[in-house]
Amino acid sequence: MQYVKKMNGNEFNEYLLDKEKRFAETLAEHTFEVTEPAAVRAKKQLQEYLPNGFHTELHEFYNIVNENERYGYVWLKIDETKKSAFLYEIYIFDECRSKGIGTKVMEEIEEYLSLKKILYFKLHVFGTNRKAIKLYNTLGFQIAGINMYKTL
Repeated sequence: MQYVKKMNGNEFNEYLLDKEKRFAETLAEHTFEVTEPAAVRAKKQLQEYLPNGFHTELHEFYNIVNENERYGYVWLKIDETKKSAFLYEIYIFDECRSKGIGTKVMEEIEEYLSLKKILYFKLHVFGTNRKAIKLYNTLGFQIAGINMYKTL
């Protein structure tokens, strides 16, 4: 793979700190219940998803790089027995967006999953993330469900 390189444990720890912060911001913007603060929820949810951190079974973590420059991160869960993969995150740094990197990374991931004989590649995207939705539509993803809300 050209852009996607496996993380090591130290890189994962750095990634997780960044992910917690960004996930808290996302939860604050996109969850519509009154509960504990978003930062607390983000930390708890990440601990549930990754009970063994970097060594959590089926989860794989990658840096998005070109030469020695990091452009972002990828977090996948691959379940070969179910022939299914879930993209928890593709995150490209703001200054690196709109340069075709996301498309190239997704194509690399799909090629990797095909080699592993994965049949289904799933992900979640928030309805407000129009650029990501456009990318996923271009890559042939289909809508599996839609969550809706209304503020009262």
